[in-house]
Amino acid sequence: SLGRRRHPLSSSLPTRREGERAAVCRNGLLQAPRVSQCFEMSVQSAPPKLGKEANETEDMKTLKAENEALQAKVQALGKKVSNLQWQLALARSTKKSATMMAISGTRHTRARLSSFHRDDGSGDALSLQSDDHDMLSREELSDVMKLTFDNTTVDDVKHSVLDNNLKLPMKAETFLQKLKVDPDMGIPEAEVEARKSQYGSNVIPVEDQTPLWELMLEALKDPTLIFLCFAAVVSLIIGVFVEQDPMGWLEGTAILTAVFVVVMVGSVNDYQKESQFRALNAKKDDMMVYVLRDGQKKTMSCHELVVGDIVLLSGGDIVSCDGYVVGRNDLAISEKMLTGEPVLKKKGEYKFDGDKVGQTPTIFGGTFVQEGEGRMLVMAVGTATYQGTMKTKMDEADAEHARSVLQTKLDDMTNEITKAGAAFAIFTVIVLCIRMAWSFHTGLCCKEAWDHHVHWSELLSFLISGVTIFVVAVPEGLPLAVTIALAFSVKKMLKDQNLVRHLSACETMGGATTICSDKTGTLTTSKMTVVKIFCSEVFDAEGAKLPPALNKIFIQAAVINTMSKTNLSPPLEGLKEPVYQGNDTECGLLVMANNLGAEGGRVDYSSEQQEYKKIRREFPEDQEGRKQFTFSSDRKRMSTRIKTSDGKYKIFTKGAAEMVVELCTQRYRADGSIEPFDASAKKHTMDVIEKFADEALRTIALAVRVTDSPIDDVKEAEKDLTLIGLVGIEDPVRKEVPDAIKKCRAAGIVVRMVTGDNMKTAAAIAKKCGIIEGEEKPGNVWDGKTFRELVAPNGKLDQEKFNGIWKDLLVMGRSTPLDKHHLVSGLQACNERQTVAVTGDGTNDAPALKKADVGFAMGIQGTDVAKNASDVIIMDDNFVSIVAAVKWGRCVYDNICKFLQFQLTVNITACSLACVGAAILTESPLNAIQMLWVNLIMDSFASLALATEDPTAALLTRKPYPRDQAVLSQTMVRNMVLHSTWQLLVLSALIFGLGDVCEGHGDVCTGKVYVDYYGSIKSGRPGAFDMDGVEGACPAVAERAADFCSEAHKGGGGKSQHYTMVFNVFVLMQIFNEINARKIHNELNVFDGVLKNKIFLIIVIGTLVTQIALVEIPGLNTAFGCTHLTQDQWMACLLLGASVIPLNVLFHLVPPSLFPAGGGGIPDDDDEDEEEEGSGKKDE
Repeated sequence: SLGRRRHPLSSSLPTRREGERAAVCRNGLLQAPRVSQCFEMSVQSAPPKLGKEANETEDMKTLKAENEALQAKVQALGKKVSNLQWQLALARSTKKSATMMAISGTRHTRARLSSFHRDDGSGDALSLQSDDHDMLSREELSDVMKLTFDNTTVDDVKHSVLDNNLKLPMKAETFLQKLKVDPDMGIPEAEVEARKSQYGSNVIPVEDQTPLWELMLEALKDPTLIFLCFAAVVSLIIGVFVEQDPMGWLEGTAILTAVFVVVMVGSVNDYQKESQFRALNAKKDDMMVYVLRDGQKKTMSCHELVVGDIVLLSGGDIVSCDGYVVGRNDLAISEKMLTGEPVLKKKGEYKFDGDKVGQTPTIFGGTFVQEGEGRMLVMAVGTATYQGTMKTKMDEADAEHARSVLQTKLDDMTNEITKAGAAFAIFTVIVLCIRMAWSFHTGLCCKEAWDHHVHWSELLSFLISGVTIFVVAVPEGLPLAVTIALAFSVKKMLKDQNLVRHLSACETMGGATTICSDKTGTLTTSKMTVVKIFCSEVFDAEGAKLPPALNKIFIQAAVINTMSKTNLSPPLEGLKEPVYQGNDTECGLLVMANNLGAEGGRVDYSSEQQEYKKIRREFPEDQEGRKQFTFSSDRKRMSTRIKTSDGKYKIFTKGAAEMVVELCTQRYRADGSIEPFDASAKKHTMDVIEKFADEALRTIALAVRVTDSPIDDVKEAEKDLTLIGLVGIEDPVRKEVPDAIKKCRAAGIVVRMVTGDNMKTAAAIAKKCGIIEGEEKPGNVWDGKTFRELVAPNGKLDQEKFNGIWKDLLVMGRSTPLDKHHLVSGLQACNERQTVAVTGDGTNDAPALKKADVGFAMGIQGTDVAKNASDVIIMDDNFVSIVAAVKWGRCVYDNICKFLQFQLTVNITACSLACVGAAILTESPLNAIQMLWVNLIMDSFASLALATEDPTAALLTRKPYPRDQAVLSQTMVRNMVLHSTWQLLVLSALIFGLGDVCEGHGDVCTGKVYVDYYGSIKSGRPGAFDMDGVEGACPAVAERAADFCSEAHKGGGGKSQHYTMVFNVFVLMQIFNEINARKIHNELNVFDGVLKNKIFLIIVIGTLVTQIALVEIPGLNTAFGCTHLTQDQWMACLLLGASVIPLNVLFHLVPPSLFPAGGGGIPDDDDEDEEEEGSGKKDE
C-alpha cells in the first residue's frame, strides 16, 4: 500500500471503507488479520510529505522498511491471539459441557467457538470469536462418519442418518458452519496448531517394535520351558557340585541348549516377520496432498492435515483422512480397500435412485479416488477416523489373544506328565529308603553297621536318582518339535500361497470348523466379466462365435461407447487375467470385445493388436463428428456418436437393459440381419432380462442408431434404436471354488459367506459356489440389518438368540463389519464352540480378523490394516489356498502327535528303566551320557523326522479335531503303552537274564562263577545287587577293600558288553519304532509314503550309523560307557530292535477303546473299522 501513488488530496478525504476500518481500530478489535489493516489505513490517511521527489522517495523507503518490520510483529502477535482465543473458547466449552453432562447426561463435549466474521469483500481470512454457535467435538465428528458408514441402504439413511440422534442436518453447509470454515479460503495457518490441539493430528500412533530380548523373555514364559530350565539347573548342581562327576555338566547343559534353540527360533522368526511387515507399511505411510489454506493451494504431507482443512482430490489420489464432500464435484470413489466391494461410489449430498443410494457425501481414509475431481472438508483425523477406530478394536483383540488350542492341550499334558514324574520320583526314593532300612535290619552285605563315609553318600544317591527320574519324565524335546513342525510348515505353506504371520495359526487352522468368507475376490475373481450374450438367443460368452456382421457391431458397441481411461494391462506375474484400469464393467466389455475379435484364440494383453485397441485407433477420441453423451443416473445409460467412412453417423448406446429396450424399434437377429422389434420380440427379451437377474447377472443392453446427420440433443439421439443384444455381467465364481467348498464339506467344515451384496445376489452366488446345496431353506440367508436387530438389538450380542439361528445361517447379505464381528463372536461362544476362520480384505474386516481363531487377509486386494490384523495372508486371494491351509493345519497337528507318540514311548521306557534301576539295582542301567543321547539327541532328530511330513489328501476326509478332544487319542495311548511294555520286557530280560555273576576281568569270567545266567558274558549289574543272597560273594568285613562298599551300589562292571547290549537294543528299538510312529490313526501299513520323506530317511539312517559309531569306535565308545560287540551280539540286537515293527501289526488287534485318551480333553472315538478302511489310501 505504501508503494502506491495517491492523489495529494485523497488523504484528507478518507473513504467510507477506511472510515469503517478506523472504527474497527478505535474499538480495539485487534485480531491478527486486522492489525495490519489498521496500520495500513493510518499510513494511507496521513498527509503526504512535501519537498523534493528525492526526499519523498527516501522517506517512503524508510516508512516501507518500518512497515515490513511491524508486519512481521503483527503476524506473530496474530498467531498468539488466535491460539489464545481457541484455548479460551475450548476451556469455556469444556466447562459448559461438564455442567450439561451433569444435568442431562450429554454424551459428548461441545467446543464453543466463534462464528463467521469477515470483512466485506476484503478477502481476509476468517476470524474466530466466542459466540453462541457450538463447534462439533472430535467424538461427534467421528460419530457422524461412523453413522454414514454403517447405514448404507435407503431406509437406514432416511431413518438413521438424515434423522440422526445428533440433530444435525446432513449438509455440507452445516459442517462448514460448525467447524468455522470458508470453503473458498480454507482455514488460516494461524489456526492449525489450535485445531490440532483440539482434534488431534492425522497420525495413527504405531507402537515401537518389540525388541528381540523381550520376545525371548516372553517365549521363556512357556510353562514347559520354565520347568526344563529348573530341571537343567538341578541337573547341573547335582552333576557338578554333588556328584562331582567330570561329565556331570552334560545333561543340564544339553537341556539348556534345547531351551535356547527353541527360544531363539521362535523369537527371531517373530522379530524378522514383524520387521519385514513394518518396512512394508512404512513406504505407504506418508503421502503428499493438496490443501486450501489462506485462500492458497498448498502441497503438504498428509500428516499435517487438521480438522477443517479443505483437501483437493483428483483421480488417482488415496484419501488419508475422513471428510465430507463440499461443492460441486464428479468424484467416483473406490471403497474396495475399505469394504471389499468393487462398486464405485458417487459423491455428493445424499441422493436416492429408487431403492438404492445414488450418492453419498462422506469420504473415508484409505479409499481411492477412481475418477473425477472435488473438494473434501476434513472431519476426522488420526485415531478418530474409521481406520483409526478399527485399529483400536484390533488392539483390544490383541489384548484378549490367548494361546492356541494345541498349545493349551500340550500345556495340560506337560503338567500331567510332570505330576506323574514327580510321583514316580517320590515313590522310588521312598522304596529305596525302605529297602535300605530292611537291608540294615537283615544285616546284608555292607549293611552290617552304619558307616558315615558310605551310607550318607548312598542316601544322597537316592535323592539324585529321584531327580533323574523326574528329569527323564519331562518331554524336553516337545517344544522343539512343535517349533520345528510349525517353522517347516510355514516354509512349505508359502508354496501354497499362504504367508503365515503367526506360527500358532498353522495348527489352529487344522481344527477349523467354520470359515466365514468374503465373496468378492475370494470366492469370486473380483473382475466383472461378460458370461452371457443374448441376440435373439442366448450364448455363453466364453468361446462364443457370432456371425461376422453381428460380431463386428458387437465389438464396436462394446469398445466405442466406453471411457478412454478404461484400459486393460498385461496380467501380473503368474496370472492369466488382465489387470483392469478404470471402470470394472467397461473393462469386462473390453475383454469380451477382445475374445470376440480373437474368435476363440489366445489374447495377448501386452500387444497393440488387441481388438479393442484397433477399434480405438480406427475411431479416435478426437475424430471429427465424435460426441459423447455421458452417463446420467436419471437416464441410466450413456451414448457415443461417431462418423463412419460413408459419411453417416452411428450412435451407440449402452445402459440399464429395461430402459434401453424401451427405446428400441428394431433388433439384430442371431444371423446378423435386422428385424422389427415387435411385442413378441420385446416380451422374449424382457423374459431373458428377468432370467439373467435370477442368475445374479447385471444385464446391460447394447443398441445403435444410424443417422445421416449429426444429432446433438441427447433425447433425440437416443430414439428409434436398434437393439444389438444383451450382455449378462457378473463377478464370476472362481472355477476351483465349488470343488474346494465340496472338500471343506467332506472335511467337516461349514463355509459361510458374508458380503455387502443384496440377499438375492448373495444367495445366487452361494448356490454357484456350493455353499447352499439344492433348494434354499428358511434361515439359510440373512440380511445384515435383520440379523443385527435380532441378535444384537442394543449393540451387545444376545447369545441365546444367536444359538437359535447359527446352524442354519450360511449366507449374510448387506452386512456391515459389526455384523461379521457379531457372527464370529457368536460362533466362538455358541453351545457347540466353533473354531472360526475368517477371510477379509478391507479395513473394516480388521476387528473380525483379530477376533477369529485364524484370520486370513487377501494379499492382492487386502489393505495394510487387514493384513496387519491377520494371522495368514493369502498371496493369490484364492479360496483354494485357504483349503490348502486347512490341510497343512491338520498335517501340523498330526505331525506333532506323531512326535508325541514316539517321544512319550521313549520317555515311558527310559523312566521305567530309571525307576527299576534305582529301586532294584541301586543304579540306572543307562549312564548319564547315554541318557543324554536317548532323551535329547534322539528327540531332536525325531522332531525333524516326524514333524516334517507333508500333508496327504486323506487329511481332508476326516472331521476336524474337536477343541475338547485329548491331544493323545486312544489309538496313540494304546500304541505307547503296548510298545513301551514290550520294550521293558525285552530290556528287563537282557538286564536280569544275561550276565553271569563271577570273578574275572573285562567281559569274561576267569574265576569262580557264582550265578550262571544265559550266555557267557560277565554281568554289568552293580555288585550290591549281584552279591545279595549269593553265598560267598560278599567278603568278610575284615577282608574288604577300603572302597568295596562305596563301589558296591554302583555299576560293578564299568563298561561291559552286557550293558552295551542293553543300551544298544534300547536305542535300536526307538529307531525302528520311529517308523511305527508315522501312523497315528490305526493304519496298518507304516511304510506307506516313507520314501517320499527324504528328511525322515536321512534322520533314521543317520541315527543308526551314529549308534554303530558310539558302540564300535574306540575312544568314542569309552566316553559313552560302551564296548565292542561281536557279530552275533549285533545280530541279536538288530533282531530285538526290529521286532517292534511286526509286533505293531499284532497290536492293531487290540481295541483302542480299552485305553483312555490323555493330554487334556475327552476320549475320542477311534473307530477301528473306519481307520483301517482309510489306511489303504495312498499319499498324494
